[in-house]
Amino acid sequence: MTVAAGVVSLVSLAVVVASLTFLHVEPTGLSPVRSAVSQYGITSFRTGYRVATIGFAVAGIALAVGIDRVARGGGKNAVVVLLFVFALSRAAISWFPMDAPGTEPSQVGRTHGMLAFVAFVSAALAAFRLAGVLSKAQHWHSLATVSAVLGWAMVVCLVALALSRSFPAMKARFGMIERGFYLSAIVWFAVFSFACATNR
Repeated sequence: MTVAAGVVSLVSLAVVVASLTFLHVEPTGLSPVRSAVSQYGITSFRTGYRVATIGFAVAGIALAVGIDRVARGGGKNAVVVLLFVFALSRAAISWFPMDAPGTEPSQVGRTHGMLAFVAFVSAALAAFRLAGVLSKAQHWHSLATVSAVLGWAMVVCLVALALSRSFPAMKARFGMIERGFYLSAIVWFAVFSFACATNR
């Protein structure tokens, strides 16, 4: 079961990366530096964005199953719950598209923002919680530092995203900062999905 969960998560992550790569090479008219990733979801390329969000949701569920089977000790359940929260918010978010830049906030747009916040924060918390679990465990002990470092990378990006609301120079780089978070999260998922798939 652990190996299968890891393989499913890795395949799902490959779908996420392929979908995001497709969105970035196609003529969407969006800037990777300025535009939010979610903005692809309000273009004619919205299907690619939906595939990416669903792929990430499947990866979250699969990794939760794998970690539940492998990890031991207090705190494991919190990691599993956080991954399920991440998965649910990622699965739902493309059905609640963001508001177009410059338009009045809508209830759908606010829901999108809430789901994005929940997904990002739950991923960062899962990384930190897993680091704590592994630091006291024998299995995957060497990966505790990796999880903590990637957790901090996510937090730095989240803080920068929050600050971009107040600083124009950072706001102009919102897309780049958000993609930094995506990269950190994808790498974290990949590391532990691979660990599950190889049953190490």
